[in-house]
Amino acid sequence: MGLALLYAYRSQTPAITTVPISQAVQDVQAGKVKTVTEIATKATLELNDNTKEQTQLPDNSKDDPLQQAVIAYNNANPTRQVVLKYEEQSATFSVIGSVLLSLLPVLLIGGFFFYMMRQAQGTNNQ
Repeated sequence: MGLALLYAYRSQTPAITTVPISQAVQDVQAGKVKTVTEIATKATLELNDNTKEQTQLPDNSKDDPLQQAVIAYNNANPTRQVVLKYEEQSATFSVIGSVLLSLLPVLLIGGFFFYMMRQAQGTNNQ
């Protein structure tokens, strides 16, 4: 029962609101953003109230309006900088964890049936 609750809790992903890139740029220009983390073609914005927003970046990395907005904001406000982070896309552990958590109920049910079959076979031999 505890493992089932853990699985149900773990499989839920926290809801991060997805906003258009124009809204993300407006948030940066308004000074609402604390940190911008860019991973491949997605950017996650951590706002000053510790909520998070996510936006899709354009495919052309040379023409990134969000990056340009952060640089412009940091130049205009040197005392209150927005942190711009770039991270590599590494979903290996995420995929492995997701697969293992997906297989956990199957393994538990299979183990239960195996145990019940062994018990039934043991009572048959007596």
